[in-house]
Amino acid sequence: MGLTYTFFEERQFSRRTHPNAAGLMGTLRRYFICFCQPYVSVCLSIPRTLNRSRLEWIGLFAIATLFVFTGSLQAEPIVGKPPLTVVSRGGGAYMKSQMLAFVKPYREMKNRWVNVEDYNGGLAQIREQVRSLNVKWDVVEIEVADAIRACEEGLLEKIDHSVLGKSAVDDFYPEALQECTVGETIYAMVIAYNVDQMAAEKPSALSDFFDLKRFPGARSLRNSPVVNLEWALMADGVPVDQVYQVLSTDSGVNRAFKVLDRIKENIVWWDDPLQPLELLRNKKVVMTSAYSGGILDAIKRRHEDLAILWDGQVWDMVGWVIPKGTVNLKEAREFIVFASDPKRMAVQANHIAYVPVRKSAMAFIDDRVQEYLPTAKKNAANVLRIDYKWWITNKKAIEIKARFAQWRVEKPWRYHFEPKG
Repeated sequence: MGLTYTFFEERQFSRRTHPNAAGLMGTLRRYFICFCQPYVSVCLSIPRTLNRSRLEWIGLFAIATLFVFTGSLQAEPIVGKPPLTVVSRGGGAYMKSQMLAFVKPYREMKNRWVNVEDYNGGLAQIREQVRSLNVKWDVVEIEVADAIRACEEGLLEKIDHSVLGKSAVDDFYPEALQECTVGETIYAMVIAYNVDQMAAEKPSALSDFFDLKRFPGARSLRNSPVVNLEWALMADGVPVDQVYQVLSTDSGVNRAFKVLDRIKENIVWWDDPLQPLELLRNKKVVMTSAYSGGILDAIKRRHEDLAILWDGQVWDMVGWVIPKGTVNLKEAREFIVFASDPKRMAVQANHIAYVPVRKSAMAFIDDRVQEYLPTAKKNAANVLRIDYKWWITNKKAIEIKARFAQWRVEKPWRYHFEPKG
């Protein structure tokens, strides 16, 4: 509905406000409305008989010049598709690494804005958007297990890997390329702790996390059975290469929950990847599971008194997917191809110490960063590679998830940590 404004109303306004309002201010008001003619239904005619001082003319010229100049710079309201929206699984140092490696360079190359959001992972929001035909996300970073599940549910667009180039496809690590996924990075879940809270003795093995006698105090774990049950078995002496074999049996599952029972009353659960760092900073816990990159960033860049226990670290992979029904399908594919360049991947690794999923990217990573990667020889003595296929296809996995959810709500427990602000 257009704005309607009449000369009569202007005169009435002038009389109500000030006897001289029909002078400079009244004239400026009428000129402003005429300038905005595309947005109003009636443009005022300006009487030529109106007396104007030199100051009025100078003011009018300045205002008109400002309107013309700013009007030429200001873009018209966007008609059509919204900007590309890229969604990350974390904030803080991790999102910063993606901004510097992928988003900002892509914006500059395309001379086009890209929105960035973050979420805690999972499929709930993607399901809701796709099933409601209201897809707002264009490119989403997601764990490979969730990506495979979402692809099977028909929630994602399929990605033709040939757009990456033959040599590029061969350069990716196995399983980094899935029907609906292009891998981004390999990350590690580790145990992190406050050094000053471990003055007498520092943890040196994964089993120390479950030992409240030698290392009293609160622990924190991600609110998921994945990794937690594997760690419980490893801490109880199960070799890495037998973890999923043992976890596939009833006795193995009981064994894992028995180990978790040791620390249950001391657990603070987290969902947001930034929470473990806040818990350690605020001394809410003495040890926590955490993504290694964020902890290393706090140690190396901000010189925080934290440390990582690499024993028993768990490797997993995240990749890019495209929710089905996005209006920016072409642009989403272009962004993924751009982000899959090995030099771009190396830039991310130089800002957050995770492993690119393309082998050739390693040559572009700073030597000072390489020693902190999860794959560095000194860090990779006892590593478990997450078996996401087991968690997707094994019937026992379904039972474990249900049992874990029930076990979580049974007392004793600690409430989720909720950061201030």
